[in-house]
Amino acid sequence: MKQKNSMNRQNRKLWIIINYLSIILILSIFYTGKYYDWPVFVIVCEAASFILLIFSFIKVFIKTQLWKMSHASDKNLDERQLQVMLNSLKYSYSAFTIIVLVIVYGFAIAEQGPIDVVIAACLLYIAHTLPAAIVGWKEKII
Repeated sequence: MKQKNSMNRQNRKLWIIINYLSIILILSIFYTGKYYDWPVFVIVCEAASFILLIFSFIKVFIKTQLWKMSHASDKNLDERQLQVMLNSLKYSYSAFTIIVLVIVYGFAIAEQGPIDVVIAACLLYIAHTLPAAIVGWKEKII
């Protein structure tokens, strides 16, 4: 049954893209700021990127209930929802493993030292939102 607060799949895809692009933007601006010793313009851009991340998170994960569904106990899901979540977990953790390995090996090859807290926070965010994003991307009706 379609909920009145859900958006169509095309809009969900757009907001998922915006959400993950805002993470890339946050990381890019963070390292730019770190390199140029944090000029005011970079700080403003970083804040705007963070606001975009929060806004898109609320829009695509909270208002559509994707976050609630992906973090619900399997006892609270019907058979269809459980199957959808198990499938999304399989794909999301495979993708997450690849993302982490690329970052770890990229840092090692570039000799950039250990992964800092900003990348770790972004990876934690991705780990928690990726299953919901896959459901939002693939399913016509949530």
